[in-house]
Amino acid sequence: MVAQRQRLLLLGLVVASPGRSAEDLGRDRRFTEGYADRILASAGRPGASRPTAYPEAGALPSDVPIDHVIFVIKENRTFDHFFGRYPGADGTRVGTTITGMQVPLRTAPDVILTPAIAHGFWSGLYAVDGGRMDGFNTIAGGKDYDGYVQFGRAGIPNYWAYADRFVLMDRFFSSTYGPTFPEHLYTVAADSGGIMDNKAQREQRPGHYCDDPGAFTPAFPQDLTGSDLARITDLENRIADDSPHALEQIAAYLREVRACLDLPTLPQALSDAGVSWRFYSDPVFPIGDIMRAIRPIRESALWDNVVPSVSFLDDISNGTLAQVSWVNPPAPYNEHPILPKRAMSVCAGENWTVEMMNRLQASPYWKSTAVVIVWDDFGGYYDHVAPPQYDIMGLGPRVPALVLSPYAARGANPDGGLIDHRTYEFSSVLAFIEHVFGIPPLTERDANADPLSGAFDFTSPPDLTPLELPLRQDCPYGRAAPFLPSDNLGTAP
Repeated sequence: MVAQRQRLLLLGLVVASPGRSAEDLGRDRRFTEGYADRILASAGRPGASRPTAYPEAGALPSDVPIDHVIFVIKENRTFDHFFGRYPGADGTRVGTTITGMQVPLRTAPDVILTPAIAHGFWSGLYAVDGGRMDGFNTIAGGKDYDGYVQFGRAGIPNYWAYADRFVLMDRFFSSTYGPTFPEHLYTVAADSGGIMDNKAQREQRPGHYCDDPGAFTPAFPQDLTGSDLARITDLENRIADDSPHALEQIAAYLREVRACLDLPTLPQALSDAGVSWRFYSDPVFPIGDIMRAIRPIRESALWDNVVPSVSFLDDISNGTLAQVSWVNPPAPYNEHPILPKRAMSVCAGENWTVEMMNRLQASPYWKSTAVVIVWDDFGGYYDHVAPPQYDIMGLGPRVPALVLSPYAARGANPDGGLIDHRTYEFSSVLAFIEHVFGIPPLTERDANADPLSGAFDFTSPPDLTPLELPLRQDCPYGRAAPFLPSDNLGTAP
């Protein structure tokens, strides 16, 4: 029965969540049927130098003048997709395919009306292709080069304005190959407990986690030997050369576990230290409601700290902000390319960010706050920089990342902003929070992560001059504000 279930997980015969988990798990079959010539084209080529040692982490002062940290997690973009054209950043305007063909990156549309590109763990492995970064056209939905698109300043002018003034990080990687569930676990735990995909299910019941007794998910066991780990690492780096055999051999290690975890998290550690925190999530996007998957939080008084996303902006205005905030924006503004029955606008999501920053900079909180904005996984979009490989979980492709703070380091950008080239991942944000509030690291990942050391300057006076930006009026549809669930963003024009 276990072997049969593993095969179902591999072939994608279970029903997928909105993260397209089953289509992603089943993409090996489409890969071998539709892209055999491309597999042959990849054979025999060396990958990047992998696995990768942790880089030497930079240091922060022992006492930093930050009282509030806001960690905003948006959805499904890569660095080249958002900032590949940004002057001075490590970006590209041309993508590479599995056959070595060079594909110009077209201008990305604000609203995607085609099906989402598969972007789970398997897809991440194929896209990275052992560090070659040429497999993005081999994943389900990628053969038409739908992922070979990018924005310029005209498409996301306010994100670029924040990069001009604050800190843009061009070596910030996702923590695992994807997708949402394990990536979001890394944003609170610097670990996923081996979980490598969204919830596998026979019925369309995304999320719910501890509240759903039928919620299971594929995971690597936590007791793998060193030789097991080395073998999986080797298989991951030659997955395109030896598909489907490499994929089948990796999948043979997977076990199905209940999606209700006893995983230590930073929110729990903050509570133990007397540091206030809130986790903002939206039930419209239940796959990201990952605190519901942490048993010690879901089944204790700590659950009171898990609140609706729509309350975050009011907490800024009302002076009720916690010391640490994890913010999943309301679903219409999280910039996921596709949600069920809902076409998503990057413009609307950018407006939500601007509204957040305008309120924050007008508040007493601004003088001592650090905002970190990331996107949770690659979403199937092209990126050309090979991620380090710290372990069998990742890292995954680069994602956009910004640090906005009066203490943001200054550089040579048009308005004094900095491009930070140090290597980070989601665990780096946890390492920064741990440093600020004196919390010991949770895992090997955050213990070794650079705590965003290149993004701040605590030796100079803070720059309290606000950068208030106007809400865009050119969003394809939907109101710019107020940012409420009643906004009619479910129907394309």
